[in-house]
Amino acid sequence: MENRRVTLNDIAACLKISHGSAHHIVHDVLQFHKVSARWVPQQLTPELRERRVDACEELLRRFEREGDGFLARIITGDKTWIHFHQPETKRASKEWCHSSSPKRKKFRTEPSAGKVMLTLFWDKKGAILEHCTPRGTTVTSASYSDLLKNHLWPAIKSKRRGLLSSGVLFAT
Repeated sequence: MENRRVTLNDIAACLKISHGSAHHIVHDVLQFHKVSARWVPQQLTPELRERRVDACEELLRRFEREGDGFLARIITGDKTWIHFHQPETKRASKEWCHSSSPKRKKFRTEPSAGKVMLTLFWDKKGAILEHCTPRGTTVTSASYSDLLKNHLWPAIKSKRRGLLSSGVLFAT
C-alpha cells in the first residue's frame, strides 16, 4: 500500500512466487487494477476554478435564454505547432514487386525541424480560418490583433454572412 507503482514482477520476486500467482492475487483476490493518472493542462487554483465555473454557468443561462442562435454566434480559436514536412509512412511507400526483384531500402527520416504556428478558428459549422504565422514572427498582442482584424474578420464576412452583425462570441 506504501508504493502504488510497484510492478507485478517486483511483488512476485519479493514474495518468491510466480508472476501468474502474483497477478491472480493482486487482480482477482485483492481486486486491484493499474490505472493511469489523468493528464490535465494545468492545476487550477480554487479562485480560478470558481471563475471558470461562474463563466460556464453564465454561458448555460444565456443558452437557456437565447437557444441555438446563441451557439451559432460562438467562434473558437486555438494555436498549435505544425511541421513543414511529414515524412512518408512505411505503408504509404509500399510498391508491388516481383519475388525476383531486388529488395528496396528505405532509410529512416526525421521530421523536419522547421515548424510554424497554425492558428485555427471555427464555429459549429466548421473551420473559418486557418492561418500560419510566418516563420520567425513572435506572437504578440499586436500580431494577434492584426490576425483578428486583417484575417479573421474578412474570413467571417465571406464564410458566415451576417454573423458579425448578430454579434460574435469568442471562446478561446
